[in-house]
Formats: sequence, C-alpha cells, structure tokens
Amino acid sequence: MLKNLEEVEIWTGNIAVAEAAIRCGPEIVAAYPITPSTPIIQHLSDAISEGRLRGDFIAVESEHAAMSGAVGASVAGARTFTATASQGLLYMMEMIYWAGYGRLPMSMCLVNRALAPGWSIWVDHQDMYSMRDAGWLQWVAKNNQEAHDLVVHSFRVSEHHDVYMPSAVNIDGFVLSHVAGQVEPLSARVIEDFLPKFEPMFVMDPKDPISFGALTLPNDYRLMRQDLLDSMERAKDHFTKASAEFADLTGRDWGDLVEVYGPEHADVCIISMGTMAEEVEEAVDLLNAKGGKSYGAIRIRAFRPFPIERIMDLVSNYDRIIVLERGFSFGSTPPLYTEVRSALYGILDRKPLHSRVIGFGGADVSFKQIMETVKEVLEVEI
Repeated sequence: MLKNLEEVEIWTGNIAVAEAAIRCGPEIVAAYPITPSTPIIQHLSDAISEGRLRGDFIAVESEHAAMSGAVGASVAGARTFTATASQGLLYMMEMIYWAGYGRLPMSMCLVNRALAPGWSIWVDHQDMYSMRDAGWLQWVAKNNQEAHDLVVHSFRVSEHHDVYMPSAVNIDGFVLSHVAGQVEPLSARVIEDFLPKFEPMFVMDPKDPISFGALTLPNDYRLMRQDLLDSMERAKDHFTKASAEFADLTGRDWGDLVEVYGPEHADVCIISMGTMAEEVEEAVDLLNAKGGKSYGAIRIRAFRPFPIERIMDLVSNYDRIIVLERGFSFGSTPPLYTEVRSALYGILDRKPLHSRVIGFGGADVSFKQIMETVKEVLEVEI
C-alpha cells in the first residue's frame, strides 16, 4: 500500500473541498459567492492570487453567470470548477441543464442548504434533489475527509471519455462546510497517480471557428439522450474502479457507490446519505449493543447514478429497511425513498420498507433521534 499523504490538517469542509480543487489544477474557476459555500470561492481566489493555483478566476455578477462562465470554459477545453448552494443553484438552473445535457465534464461543489421560502441558511437536501434529472453525476460526502477525496474522484470520473459529463460533490451546509475536522491532504504524488491529465474530447477554438445549427430533430435528440443514459450507467463502473484504486493508494476505503456498515446480515437496515450517515453508524452500534434485533446501515455515496444493482444485491441481507432523508417530493414519496423503492420493485412484498424525513431546514439529527425514529417505526422498546 502506498500512503502518499501530507500531515493531518484541521480544515472545515469548505477548505477541504477548496484544497482538493487546488490540487486538481483547474484552469478556470468561475463563481459567485453564496452562503454557506462562499469560503470555497474565497480560498480558491486567494490561491490564484498567491500563485498556488495556476488558473484564472472569473468574478461574475450572478450564479447564472457563474455557470455560464463554467460552461464556456469547459466548451473551450479547460478543466473547470465552481461552487454554489441552495438559491444560487436555482439561479444557475438553466445553465445546469446546458452543462449536463451538453456533456461538459466540469466539477462543482454543492453545499447543501434548504430552499426558500421560508428563508433558511441551514442544511437539507432539497437543492441536491432539484438537479437529479439534469444529467449531472451527484456524489455525497459524510465528513470533511471524504469531501476532500470526492473532489478528485469527481474530476477523474467526469473527464473519462466513457462518461464525459459534469459532477456535483455534495456536502452538508454548516454541518460540514463550517465545522473543522481532521483531514489528511492528498499529496502531489497521489494526484499524479490517480488523476490523469485532462484530454478534452472536443474543443471550440476561436482560432478555428465553426458554425452549426442548434436545432435538433427528434430522432437525433433521442440518440443524444440515450447516449447520456448509457454514459451515466458506465459511470458506475468507473467510480467503483476509482474508489478501489484510491483505497490502494491512500488506505482510505469509502466503499464504492454505497458504504455498508454493521453486521453482514441484520434484521433492520437503515439507509441514509450525507452527515446523517455517521449518526446512523453510532445508532447502529448502540442498538446492537442492547441485544435483541440486529441492525445494519447502507450509506448512499452516489445519488446519480443511483446504485440500483448494489441495493438489489444488498437487500437480501436484511429483513426490514428504513430510509431516512433530508428532503421532500411534494405530491409523491420522498426522493431517496422513491429511488430505493424503485430499485426493490418486485422484492417489496418480502421486504417491509419504511420512510422518514428528518433533519430538514437545518434541524439537528443525532443518533438519539435516529434511535427514537427506529423505535417509532418498528414499535419496539429501545
């Protein structure tokens, strides 16, 4: 095992993301500040001013302009990075679809924050869910270290010619973005071994101008969307391969598309995403220590592409499943629950599946609350 790491730093999640981006060497950072993602942008701007990052920072007038700048940079063949949150993402949304459907392999950190109204600066996952069909890969970190590591994964998978689409690394607002924790920074050696040089598949060059008609006839449109679907599926294998290689290089194994915690077989499985998953792990340990029913956990690392096959494979190890999440789908079932239920179609008659939305609008989620939720769902004494 090669452990090519620098000394441990105490970084917030925002700084962990920014430092990872610096190590990946984006040529263009186009961004507009918004709480709680602003420190990422500030740190990258300082790094460019100080010469630590040899790239250009494009200061724009809005989040829509930030994503427009990122789209232009990516079309021109530059490795591109940006960051935003919540209302900023909504303001970008037209260009989010241009980046996704346009197959532009940029990377973005989305610092998850509840959407207005009412006005909130605290975490939930409604902003993440708003871009689930925009053609972006969506990765979700549980702590500062994984946030640091996922940025490098995002560039590698997005830029691979089998995939070639944008990535969003999601970190929980304030719970990760502004809370400091231990991070082992990736060394130049790891970056060199793990992240290939960016080789754009196509480049628009003002020195070699071309013109083309933007109108797409129905059959061509269908083929383009099918290609996007196929590439999203290929991203699963590339992310799994990258995660295994990363574990060999660094000794940090986060799982692949999912992370499994607790007994290999258990009566109850709790599925979650983001920082809530660490509280789930604590709850699982305490519940198992009490005896009686056995408990395990599955953490979703990839919301897009959703790990349907992995969920189907793992579910046979559990008798009942509880899905916990920080967001709604109004008029339907919550998004993560919907994805899990879809994956388990045909199996549900044998697998009771429960859904609970907790921690929305920034409400704290502790292992105690998770234990109480499990108790309420199962109607057992804990």
